[in-house]
Amino acid sequence: MKKLFLIFIIIPVIGCQTNQKPDKETVLKRINDDLNFPRTIDYEIFCSDPAHAKKLLDLKLDEKGMVAIQKTQRLKDIGSPLISFTEAAQPYLIKPTAKERKLDIQKVKIAEETIDNIKLGNSSESNGKTSIPVTYTVTCTNITPFSVLMKRDFSKPIDRSATLRFTDGKWKLIKP
Repeated sequence: MKKLFLIFIIIPVIGCQTNQKPDKETVLKRINDDLNFPRTIDYEIFCSDPAHAKKLLDLKLDEKGMVAIQKTQRLKDIGSPLISFTEAAQPYLIKPTAKERKLDIQKVKIAEETIDNIKLGNSSESNGKTSIPVTYTVTCTNITPFSVLMKRDFSKPIDRSATLRFTDGKWKLIKP
């Protein structure tokens, strides 16, 4: 009888333990949903801007066959696009909105950011809320020839951190 009484006491205590440490797949899904991963890094090119045309010339994107740049312009052509994109660049172009088309803006894909590695720290409890520090690695894949437009080295992974907090019966990501 004592054993039966002890079992009825222990089972509810064990069953009520709902804020167990989440597994890595759950954390990955939470980070992907809350921080919009995987995501595309893009860059806006103003096709009528001489400064953007010069930047593309300096980076030799015309020699790589990605863009064609009109080096001279007549007075009547002012405001028309100086930069046009070749067939080789078509897979990296993002379809412009009506407003972007009107302003001669073309977005190009630079790379795609994905989460590669997740590490969960030790949980801590304060004010009745459990928190777990999370460290994750962001890597860039599908790096395009247009990546030279940004000064970042896309081949190196970036370590970031966030915190998971157990509130209202579920785990929530506290953005960094």
